[in-house]
Amino acid sequence: MLNIKSILLISVVSILSGCASPGPMQTITGPMNTPAFSPIILDTVKDGSETVRFKEWTTMYENKELQLWGVFFITDKGIYMANWDTNGYEYNLRYRLPATELAAISDDVVERDMWVDSNLLILKDQSGHEVGFALNGKNAARSILKDISGS
Repeated sequence: MLNIKSILLISVVSILSGCASPGPMQTITGPMNTPAFSPIILDTVKDGSETVRFKEWTTMYENKELQLWGVFFITDKGIYMANWDTNGYEYNLRYRLPATELAAISDDVVERDMWVDSNLLILKDQSGHEVGFALNGKNAARSILKDISGS
């Protein structure tokens, strides 16, 4: 049976383990899930947007080959992917596509033998370059992309 000392020890261990977990600035997603994300990312992209309309942690593919992990996000005027630098406390842009240069939106699948397949949202720019993103919120992103690109 638990006595007072055991309950006190369990409580102290629980409280201290919660204090030891890393904050959002020390994780690979950065402050993505905090109110600080929008001001930080809008200052990073400097595209004249006032809001972040979509954001999701995901992977980016080119020619069905995994390129990088990061935060995919859509502003009023563009589509981006960025990585969080835990040392410099800043997002580094890795992909940028102004909404006016979005030529087409399509779907594709990366099939794997030993892992779950990735359903990709493919973005094609006016030069013909295609990049895919494995998004859980693919339909929401597609709707926003059509809205901001005027197509």
